[in-house]
Amino acid sequence: IPVSRSIIERMIQGNERLLSMINSLLELHSSEEQGIVLQRELVQFGTLLPAVIRDLEPMLSENKVTLKNLVPKDLPLIMADSTKLQRVLQNLLTYSWLHNPPGLHLTVKATVEDQVIRLSIQDNGVGMNKLECARLFDLFVRDPQARSSTCTGLKLYISRQIIKAHLGEIGVKSNPKRGLTFWFTLPLANLPTTSR
Repeated sequence: IPVSRSIIERMIQGNERLLSMINSLLELHSSEEQGIVLQRELVQFGTLLPAVIRDLEPMLSENKVTLKNLVPKDLPLIMADSTKLQRVLQNLLTYSWLHNPPGLHLTVKATVEDQVIRLSIQDNGVGMNKLECARLFDLFVRDPQARSSTCTGLKLYISRQIIKAHLGEIGVKSNPKRGLTFWFTLPLANLPTTSR
């Protein structure tokens, strides 16, 4: 039976979405049973984003997304699970370009404030109201107006669990004229000081 290429591509995309949702549900179940298990090591935070950008490059190009990386490479060390933090970065960046028209501009910044690294991801896309912002990281919250799919909602919930396991905080702010700003904090590593 002849099947058009567009139908096959839609089937593949549907299967990928289902697989992504199943993986998110499995990860959620595991984290609810045992908590988030971290493989901590000393991490130079500035090295995490370039790898994430490389992985997302095909989707960013396809959606004409411009990403400006202003994260300094010489940030202080953190004690963290680099794989899980890269997943958080990927989830937040993916949310921004999935919920906006092509041509989005993303700016990623990081600063050190009061013994924590504070990262922000700002887009120039569509904003949301305060209630949506407050509930965005909650588990299984969906209403007819929600722009996030169940799968994306699971990924944001898991992202919050990962940041909390690192003793950090995560959130989102909206400005209707300038889009969304995702942010999270991570404590700096407590390295022993050498006395002379």
